Amino acid sequence: MTPEHRQFLQEFYTKLREMPLDQTDRRYEPLWDVPALIESDPVDLMLRSILWTPVESVQLFAGFRGAGKTTELRRLATALRDKGYLVILCDVEDYLNMSTAVDVSDFLMAMAGAFGEALKDEALLGADAKHEGYWERLWSFLNRTRVSLDELGGEIGGLGVKANLKSDPTFRQKLQERMAGHLGALVADVRQFFAECILALKEAHGEEKEVVLLVDSVEHIRGTSVNAEQVQAAVERLFTSHAEQLHIPSLHVVYTVHPYLKVRYANLGALYEPGGVKVLPSVKVLEKSGATSPPGLAAMRRVVDKRGDWRQLLGSEEALERLILASGGHLRDLVRLLREVVLRAKVIPVPAETVDAAMNQIRNESLPIADADALWLDRIAKTHSASLETSAGLADFARFLDTHVVLCYWNGHEWYDVHPLLRSAIAEQAAHCAAAPDH
Repeated sequence: MTPEHRQFLQEFYTKLREMPLDQTDRRYEPLWDVPALIESDPVDLMLRSILWTPVESVQLFAGFRGAGKTTELRRLATALRDKGYLVILCDVEDYLNMSTAVDVSDFLMAMAGAFGEALKDEALLGADAKHEGYWERLWSFLNRTRVSLDELGGEIGGLGVKANLKSDPTFRQKLQERMAGHLGALVADVRQFFAECILALKEAHGEEKEVVLLVDSVEHIRGTSVNAEQVQAAVERLFTSHAEQLHIPSLHVVYTVHPYLKVRYANLGALYEPGGVKVLPSVKVLEKSGATSPPGLAAMRRVVDKRGDWRQLLGSEEALERLILASGGHLRDLVRLLREVVLRAKVIPVPAETVDAAMNQIRNESLPIADADALWLDRIAKTHSASLETSAGLADFARFLDTHVVLCYWNGHEWYDVHPLLRSAIAEQAAHCAAAPDH
């Protein structure tokens, strides 16, 4: 391999970094901005919900990890700012530990803290804004309600609460326990804080201005092998039992959530009217019939076009199409496949064997699969529905979605399919299971 080829591969690999993109980034591709895909565009639906609902609204944005959710949320923020809205985009991962159970009390604290800090932006109130930051206010609230931080441990003061919410699980658990009897007062105090901030924004920018808070990365809250079920149950309680507390007067709010919530809780959208739940699907590169979907293929090809000279790497359109179809229209999986090809390249353009090896590597990361799961997944592949026999299987179906074993698409309605990389292996395993004497 020539030094020029090595340099090309290194530069292409670097361009394949996974990261959220702004619309100003040259790698950004407006996936849904074509007639054949616009019906699936959740950003357009969320935008309309906000534009057509005066003063306040709340909705959930369900996105799979790696499907481009944060990029789409930034697109929503840009569209709203263009319409004259004041938009705050915050990442809850900066304020909460993502591997421990979340409670409505610490979630509201994190929201208010993030909102208050965001107002220091010069486009909002600026660093010299004469408003009380939430962490100092929370410190006063805890003192008024006689929640002693001496009992909780950790650093003292408002900023101490902020630091310990994220870094100290024991502190957070104790704070949740102490706040259980003061939830009503905390909700009232948080809402009052938001009201004062919104008033300050209107005074600075005009009474007619409406304010939007976009809360990202909530779907990243997931436990470890030790507490996964407990953490999942806590997230479900937060967005079902405490849905009312997540409505903030005079504020439009969008929360990102994991799609399993919609599966686990029937009619979840009714708790978040008028916005409801919007899902970011995978790009449909195959129809239910198994035929290729030209608009989806073209959209994914444009994504790769903006990463680098894939023709020099792959040599043919057919090789690229193989990778796109193997990804199932999932953006992160397409990027992973391309990176794996680049890593394995010994010559360029790469031979078919290198593409095969990359696909096998990504496939093997999801194997082995239990026989019972294989039988179920085979039914999903054939019916394109969840194929749930009882509600007891909801947790396992949520696991399929979380690990990308099952992908979600939109055709006027939601439908599901097994990840293309796994489809043949699952069909073979299911057939073997069905033929076994004890089945």
